[in-house]
Amino acid sequence: MQEGGERRRYGRVRLDGSMAGRATVLADFKVVVLSETGASLEMSLPLALGSQCDLTLSLSHVSVELTGLVVHVEPTGSGPEHERYVVGVDFLVVDALDRGLLESFLERERRRAL
Repeated sequence: MQEGGERRRYGRVRLDGSMAGRATVLADFKVVVLSETGASLEMSLPLALGSQCDLTLSLSHVSVELTGLVVHVEPTGSGPEHERYVVGVDFLVVDALDRGLLESFLERERRRAL
């Protein structure tokens, strides 16, 4: 055992906020509105305005992975314990295969709505 009861193999280095990072938060959401370029998501926690987020959208029998930019956050609901948020996301990165799947899904949904 090291001095002062320290049991770590390597000592910690205090940086006092001089280094930045990014954490991906796993949170369930419902898709309220969806287009080829973005979505409105309803979720129980707000995402930071201007932040990037990795999303997985379940479209019928397939899922697509994409990266979005949070452009809008609005609280909804009627109390702190039931607080929900509508989070607007613009899609930044969608690979070709996922874009094709998303476009096909949206085309089917638009035809069904007629």
